[in-house]
Amino acid sequence: KTLLVTSPDAGDGKTTVATNLTSTMLAENKKVVLIDANFRRPATGHLFPRTGETGARIEHADFGLSNYLMGQCSDVEQIIRPSGLPGLDIIDSGPLPSSPAELLGSPLMDKLLEYCKNKYDHVIIDGPPLLVSDAKTLAAHCDGTVVVFNATSTHRGEALRILRELQSIQANTVGAVLMGVKSH
Repeated sequence: KTLLVTSPDAGDGKTTVATNLTSTMLAENKKVVLIDANFRRPATGHLFPRTGETGARIEHADFGLSNYLMGQCSDVEQIIRPSGLPGLDIIDSGPLPSSPAELLGSPLMDKLLEYCKNKYDHVIIDGPPLLVSDAKTLAAHCDGTVVVFNATSTHRGEALRILRELQSIQANTVGAVLMGVKSH
């Protein structure tokens, strides 16, 4: 039910894969929550902008994932917002915390994931790249992990190392996506 989408580096296409997976699940009439856990380069606010009652765009959410994990809001419902698409809710990343890996591995993160598992058919997490420890911490808490590799920038040795690292923390790597492949 919880699926982390990550990649070796920023810009490899993980957000594209996460949103496409979400779209596929929505097409099957599933109820989905997309969690933006990439505190350093959040994307959901741009892809699914918040709008006020007048339809005007709201730049920043009141609360996001980091606010909840830091205890600045106690109700999970305070960080969940509608996306504007039927069946899809969003949890924005919130402000960059001082210790992201610690927060993503906290009991509050487990509580959030459990809540979302009970409320939604699928929980898709657009995670940080694996070059930071945040992603590995999160991978250990999810039911499955999809790793996005970029054919133009990820070397074979790096891909194998990443898969071994995920295996060493007992993350359930359910698949890999290769982006940027040129057809000849």
